[in-house]
Amino acid sequence: MKFLKVVLCGSTLLFFSVFAQAQDSGYYGAASLAQLNVDTELEGAPSFTPHAINLMLGYRYSNSLSAEARYGFGVHSSSDNGTKFETDYTASILAKPRLYLSPDVALYLTGGFSRGKFTVGGEDTTLNSISYGGGVQYDHNPRTTYFIDWIKLIDKDEYTINALNIGVTYRF
Repeated sequence: MKFLKVVLCGSTLLFFSVFAQAQDSGYYGAASLAQLNVDTELEGAPSFTPHAINLMLGYRYSNSLSAEARYGFGVHSSSDNGTKFETDYTASILAKPRLYLSPDVALYLTGGFSRGKFTVGGEDTTLNSISYGGGVQYDHNPRTTYFIDWIKLIDKDEYTINALNIGVTYRF
């Protein structure tokens, strides 16, 4: 019973500490260049590395929590073993808790849901998956942030798709 009280008190303090930093809340937009790493279980086990541009819109609830929507579209296809892989689009809804290591540098995690449409060897494939990842950001000034992150976008039986993103965020 004592353990339950400690957990309840700690959870309550953590919950309200998120809202105590509301002065740093607001909308933001971002753009990034992504390299996708696609591993397949297709015949011949081809692997692909197409590129995409991501546009993001998010809301920062506090210094430690954001919610973000990402939309990416392919800008460069990839071929392996005579099979061409193209990214039509990727879309994600993500929660983004963050931990500041200094006033300007933070580590963060991402978790949510992603959907993507891809053309593999001339056939369209649409995939949905739970997504997760992490990254680091540098707050250049109160409005501009640079970031690099890695996200496992799709983890299905035939496809595993990871994304490495490098980008910039602007707070409105």
